[in-house]
Amino acid sequence: MSVILTNQSYGKSQVCLSYVTRRDGIHDFIQITVDVALEGDFHAAYLEGDNSNVVPTDTVKNTVYAIARIHGVESIESFAQHLAKHFCKTYPQVDSTTVSISQTLWTRVCRDGASHDHAFVGGSNERNTCRVVATNDSLLMHSGLLGLQVLKTTESGFVGFSKDQYTTLAETTDRIFATTITADWPCGDPTLDWTQIRDTVRGCLLDIFSNRYSPSVQKTLHEMAEAVLEECPQIDEIALKMPNQHHIPADIAKLGLENNNDIFVPSPEPFGVISATIRRVA
Repeated sequence: MSVILTNQSYGKSQVCLSYVTRRDGIHDFIQITVDVALEGDFHAAYLEGDNSNVVPTDTVKNTVYAIARIHGVESIESFAQHLAKHFCKTYPQVDSTTVSISQTLWTRVCRDGASHDHAFVGGSNERNTCRVVATNDSLLMHSGLLGLQVLKTTESGFVGFSKDQYTTLAETTDRIFATTITADWPCGDPTLDWTQIRDTVRGCLLDIFSNRYSPSVQKTLHEMAEAVLEECPQIDEIALKMPNQHHIPADIAKLGLENNNDIFVPSPEPFGVISATIRRVA
């Protein structure tokens, strides 16, 4: 029997880094988790046990902290670019480096309208994300967010859907709509301020979710994407994923009680999954 090695990559995952920037007594804090994947001339390690071209994954981990020391961590996008470029420029055997970063969100403590200089509050599952794929002569970047959990108690319905002998779902024009949004978009110009652009994207998503009636998750998803592309000329395409996280009216009629559309059972699973990619048309 003969076999062929069709593709290969390796790297380091879940490298955790916290970074403090101090400016005249004002501290900024960022916490990130970094994945690095290397592709290139590593075939001998797989085929012959020859590790001479292999950059140890421990070195990859150490490099994350070294690049933070050298370049700082102004944003996850800028840091991912510095890190990916380093591996391509430093090691001739590396053809491509993929750096994926997830940022844990911390916000300043505020009291009486004033932001604290160095105290922060966390607790949200929301994350900022980015992914950079670099070679010696190219760089592609995506930004995004995940874990943006939203819910509204009305202004949502679902009617007119296909029915057959297995359908038990009742139509409704007034239901709880809950989802956790994942968004991802390519960054045409990696040098732009994608932190600010992400804030604008997030605002668009929340505005449409909150202020428009939702006849379906699909329609709301599309309207969100349209709003982002309208507001952000720097973005030509956005992918959204929105699970339908059900809150089912509790059956309390058997208790001799009436449910006035105010008592629900959260149903974490199973759940519907709705996703789409929407692109700007020139």
